[in-house]
Amino acid sequence: MRILVMELRRSPLRWWFPVLVALDVAVLFGRSQWWIGVWPQASAAAQIPAFYLGPFLAAYAAWASGRIHRLGFEDQHTAGTRPRWQVEGVHIAAVAVYGGGAYVVGAVVAAAVSHHDAGPGFLWPSYLLLGAALIVLCVAVGHLAGRWFPSGFATPVVSGLACFVAVTMNGGPMKAGLFVLSGAPAVEVTPERLAIRWGLALSAVAVAVLTPRRLLGYAGARGKLIVRLPAIGSSALAVACLAGVLTAGPVQTARANPSAPMCTRTEPKICVWPEERTYIPRLEALARRISELPPVIKSPSVFYEEGLRGDKAQDTDFSIFEGSMWEVADSMSIAISRASTPPFCEAVNSSAEDRRMMAYFELDSWLAARISGAGQPSGIHGGPPGVDQRAIARLIKQSGPAQEDWAKKRIKVIEGTRCA
Repeated sequence: MRILVMELRRSPLRWWFPVLVALDVAVLFGRSQWWIGVWPQASAAAQIPAFYLGPFLAAYAAWASGRIHRLGFEDQHTAGTRPRWQVEGVHIAAVAVYGGGAYVVGAVVAAAVSHHDAGPGFLWPSYLLLGAALIVLCVAVGHLAGRWFPSGFATPVVSGLACFVAVTMNGGPMKAGLFVLSGAPAVEVTPERLAIRWGLALSAVAVAVLTPRRLLGYAGARGKLIVRLPAIGSSALAVACLAGVLTAGPVQTARANPSAPMCTRTEPKICVWPEERTYIPRLEALARRISELPPVIKSPSVFYEEGLRGDKAQDTDFSIFEGSMWEVADSMSIAISRASTPPFCEAVNSSAEDRRMMAYFELDSWLAARISGAGQPSGIHGGPPGVDQRAIARLIKQSGPAQEDWAKKRIKVIEGTRCA
């Protein structure tokens, strides 16, 4: 412990610590802020800075581990009183402590800004530990690269860029799962999936501290061949863990549906995961607008967020994408239009099918606009083909009877379509 404290005191990285903290906080708030107030989303957001801290620390670790060779102190380093693996381990630990310290500061900030609106609970440790594993993995890779190729410029640059590119291309949640982009309450990082990623990170550390620049050597007067078994063993373990990460499946798995979801007190009811209680006032406003729809429109009595019903889930269950109520309204509009029209059947010909689908598209777009309280947001592009969203935005500003008459015409087209 004392040697680690000494290393921390003399490490040039101490001057970079405020920069690391600033980078973490900039990523935390610069990417988005919709996660504030939802514990799993805040946890995932607090983990994302590791995606940037890791490559930065890999570059620094490569520079720091190559100093001994660049300064010509390799022989003194090898002949020291402490085993070489201990010294190498301390160097890695010092970099990880500074990087982890900045990472923790960012997590504390995320918890502080979410505490007021998120209600009971706290940050989910699994997401924070996932980001920490990525940081440790990048530090180990950079340290090993710096030992083998002790250039003071090329190796740090290549190490940082290589880590960034590798993680970007292969570390996503649907690939190696070294990081996640969001933390919907319906999913979680299980201990088994997290453990295998930590196994990869720690085995990479073992490779970095135990692997000499030459795996084979000679000792004694007769030149007896020495095989570096610890280095070979740790390398084999790292390969096994990497294979496990690549074959274990997505890092996020479905959670068990809760016994008591959080629901609005309105009619119809809208139920979400308890972690998303901060959206209840906005969902109640959506429910009130649904209740104000014309009598020709029929609505389900309850709407459920994805994952709440487990195996009973339906394709009309909604999701709250990046805190957007438009996505919720859009999903609800489909459920409402299907409840207000006859069961779907194959139309007698393609022309009839095209007319019916256009009526569905227009009805869905109008319902989404009515439920959300406005037209399609400017940040949302696309939509049902052939629908003029600006005309829909003007329509919802007209009188109730005019809108009801417009909706009846679309329903009449749907009901009048002959089935094959």
